[in-house]
Amino acid sequence: MPRHKNAERREIMGETRQLLLDAATAEFAREGYHRANINRISQAAGFAKGTIYNYFPSKRALMLALIDGIAASHHQFVATQIQQEEDPVRRLQRFFEAGAGWIIGHLAQGRVMLTLLNGPDPEFKQRMAQGYQPMHQLLIDDVLVPGMERGLFRRLDPAATAGLLMTIYLGIGSTVDEEGRSRLAPEWIAEFVLSGLRTQA
Repeated sequence: MPRHKNAERREIMGETRQLLLDAATAEFAREGYHRANINRISQAAGFAKGTIYNYFPSKRALMLALIDGIAASHHQFVATQIQQEEDPVRRLQRFFEAGAGWIIGHLAQGRVMLTLLNGPDPEFKQRMAQGYQPMHQLLIDDVLVPGMERGLFRRLDPAATAGLLMTIYLGIGSTVDEEGRSRLAPEWIAEFVLSGLRTQA
């Protein structure tokens, strides 16, 4: 088969896979993992029943792929926002602002993420923790350590502090309602966190 035909086939398969993942996001957000239906996902994506098995061997494999995609998209969005700032204080503020923005702009993905984080399945929780490890490291490398080195933040264990910040950050998502409104303003949360992190004058 000519090289351009292979490339075209890979592109079509990639597009199909993404359509299936998008339909799965909506299904899992609406129905939860156990009530979600594979055939309904295939049909919602515009394909015949069973098409999904050409891309994912099981519903669990589909969910694991979805977790990876959500975490990667979320991290990329937040990292891009944070890295627009030079000041560690402003980076921390942007971290919470970007997080709220991502949740509001991705309500279905956010609902899936929060359901899994608070759910009973250990494999999904572990995969979610692995997926969010780059964001945890981003907080350490781009926010906390530079802030401590410049004397803006108190000297604390960066990994433990990043873990606490991630817990607060992910908790914000649970306050977002079906319309994308949150009871907690990200600016208030950032200021609350900064009051504990800043060095005392």
